[in-house]
Amino acid sequence: MAMWHFKISKFLTYSDIRSKIGLPSEMVEHMIPIMNGQHFMVLKVVDSRGQKWEFCYYTRPNGKKKGPVFTTGWPQFVEAKGLRVGDELTFYGYQVRATDGRLKMKYTIEVKRIISMTFNGEPLTSDVEYLIA
Repeated sequence: MAMWHFKISKFLTYSDIRSKIGLPSEMVEHMIPIMNGQHFMVLKVVDSRGQKWEFCYYTRPNGKKKGPVFTTGWPQFVEAKGLRVGDELTFYGYQVRATDGRLKMKYTIEVKRIISMTFNGEPLTSDVEYLIA
């Protein structure tokens, strides 16, 4: 049984689409326990259609910028999903028990886009997976 561990959301900017995504700094506190003192690790992530992706999660060792980034793998995800500035990315981390009984992390990602406004002014969103032609 999966136990929800964290959820991080952000609206994508031009630089997120162009090269690497700057993740909210609060993600660091969730990742420190599994980083084992390293500044990067490859995360295996599943999207809302069950497709698997690998992103390099990187924190800057020199401390100039605190926010982590996804580097390798992110540009391919952007292109495949047709992501745009203003899309909302949500990244989830779950703890699951492996067959050997140990806890491990699983990650999922989803991206939503505002497609219209409803009659009362609330945004109507859709997962980008359903907007790809």
